[in-house]
Amino acid sequence: MRKYWKSIAIAASIVLSIGTFYATSAKSAEHYPEFVIQPLSGDIQEVKHLVLEGMYINPSSMNYINSNLKITVQGSSYNSRSILDQLIGNYPTVIKKFQEDYHTFMRGKDPVVSLYFEDSEFLAYANADYTIDTMGPEDFEFEIAVLNKDDGTVNSFAVEVPDGGGLDHIFVEDVQLVENKLYLITQNMVRKNDSFNEEKHIYEIDLDTQNLISHETLAESAQSKENIHTYTRLVENSPTAANEQIILLKTEETVTEEIESIRMTDFKQEIVFYDLATKETETVNVPGLSLEENQLSLVEGSTLYFTRVEEQELIVTPYRLGENQVDRELRIQLQSAMEKGLVPFLSVKEGKLYVVSPQINSKSNGDITVVDMQTGETLFKGQIALKTPSEEKGDFELHLHEIHVK
Repeated sequence: MRKYWKSIAIAASIVLSIGTFYATSAKSAEHYPEFVIQPLSGDIQEVKHLVLEGMYINPSSMNYINSNLKITVQGSSYNSRSILDQLIGNYPTVIKKFQEDYHTFMRGKDPVVSLYFEDSEFLAYANADYTIDTMGPEDFEFEIAVLNKDDGTVNSFAVEVPDGGGLDHIFVEDVQLVENKLYLITQNMVRKNDSFNEEKHIYEIDLDTQNLISHETLAESAQSKENIHTYTRLVENSPTAANEQIILLKTEETVTEEIESIRMTDFKQEIVFYDLATKETETVNVPGLSLEENQLSLVEGSTLYFTRVEEQELIVTPYRLGENQVDRELRIQLQSAMEKGLVPFLSVKEGKLYVVSPQINSKSNGDITVVDMQTGETLFKGQIALKTPSEEKGDFELHLHEIHVK
């Protein structure tokens, strides 16, 4: 019995620690304030399907347990209850829905929205995997799984990543499915001589034959001798949405190195769209719109949404890609001043534009506005606010990281 006393003591300590942990969590959760969507004008039913996910931070407290929260018209809930959730955080709303609706298919798959595609017929998943030896990463391959929603069958296979010998890392940024062809848009870190280059790639995979059909480089990010830095990012569309065109934003910065600092002296951007079916690339020139003043904030189908903030007014300019047409500006008055560089979250659903401030604090509430895209009419205006302001006397911050319209 004596030789087991250490194991018994360790087990008892673990059980006691877990019990104390949950007791502390339950006790501390009671002290977190409740947030509400406070209507100012319009019909609050316009936001009944709106879900806000974020994190509550109180700098005066070192207790961050259960600080992840969800806000709806019903109020707020701190929804990180398990030890695992508290360690890794909460999954995005889309991933939670996939796990609820397709539990078996989702088992063992990474909870990253960019790795999935969904339409009425299929749910597809693609991720990059590799092994590591003494020389670094090798044996890169794509893990593919496609669920047929009608009959429940799953097509699972792996495809070797071409030119894997020069890769240091690869990350899947978007998955698209068009006419039984799976397209993977990736960010690759490529070894070239003694340096690394970031590149955007696209891989086309035939789901019938389970073979790679084509592969090409879309863009490279590099630094030239003239201190010109170029980089390209994939502009986010609605998570998991079906799109036959992908949008890239290329940025070129010219920097000047001074004694104690680096100063940017020139800044240029261009928008490029790539058609998956035709494999054609085209530069988008938006008439009368300066990319230095307007930020490309959202892509919804074939419409690009540009934003800029002027004092306490958000100006949203929609541009219809296929028709090469700029729609009229939408001017949305913000109740709270935005910090420099911050732009509200945008979401479009069924002809309505949802605008939400990315953060609030003890000095400023967050704005929520719903606008009819066709008429420009403001359907709802409200704020994210404390239900009982007097309960929270110290400084706090609420950072939103996702908005979702069900």
